[in-house]
Amino acid sequence: MSELRIVVPDDVDRYLDMVIKSGMFGNKAELARAAIVQFLNTIGPISKGYDTDNFFSPDGRIFQIEYARESVTRGGIVMGMVCTDGILLASEDLQATGKNKLMMSPMKIHKLSEDILIGTSGMVTDAAMVFSRLKEGKYPNVETLLEAIRQIYWEHSIKKDIRPLGVGLVIGTTFDRPRIFEVDASGATAEYSAVAIGNGYDKAMKKLAEKYDHMTIKNAGKLMPDILGKDKEFLVETLYI
Repeated sequence: MSELRIVVPDDVDRYLDMVIKSGMFGNKAELARAAIVQFLNTIGPISKGYDTDNFFSPDGRIFQIEYARESVTRGGIVMGMVCTDGILLASEDLQATGKNKLMMSPMKIHKLSEDILIGTSGMVTDAAMVFSRLKEGKYPNVETLLEAIRQIYWEHSIKKDIRPLGVGLVIGTTFDRPRIFEVDASGATAEYSAVAIGNGYDKAMKKLAEKYDHMTIKNAGKLMPDILGKDKEFLVETLYI
């Protein structure tokens, strides 16, 4: 343990003696250590490695958002594909593969409207909150939808007393043409022809890069075992144009 030596004025020293005689602390070193710890707890994230509040670290990172991304990678896998006749979203059926056959699988793919499907991976309660917020709005086009999503995530990344959302999204839309978007825990969006998020997404993305081509929804559905695993059951949702 590091040693710290300090010099204090005589009047402060006499006051410290009085505090010690009161029995609260055994000696001045113990008192000083308690005072330093209290001070560091008061000033916040600088003393705690920048990872208890939503603040930038010196190298430009926000650790809370990185932790939220980790929550997404631990969630059940969700995949989306753009097809010639619409879009396809698929997720693993946790009920079919789980030990408890009586427990219903949490919904991982939600139909927001006739033109919007949303797949989620990560914390179920966060996913439910995002979907509930989105149901309150109307979305005539993709830009309006993505802006509403970014607003929700942004609100959870600028306040020190609200943690970032630990859920990632796969958005499928058929407004003007079939399109697929990924939304990560920071609220950043990216458009793909095919994408996967959640546990095992890296392997799924590698297989998508090898096997995906513009195809019908029917043919895309036949790729599910090769991409997500032949030993798994899947839940599939589609939107046709």
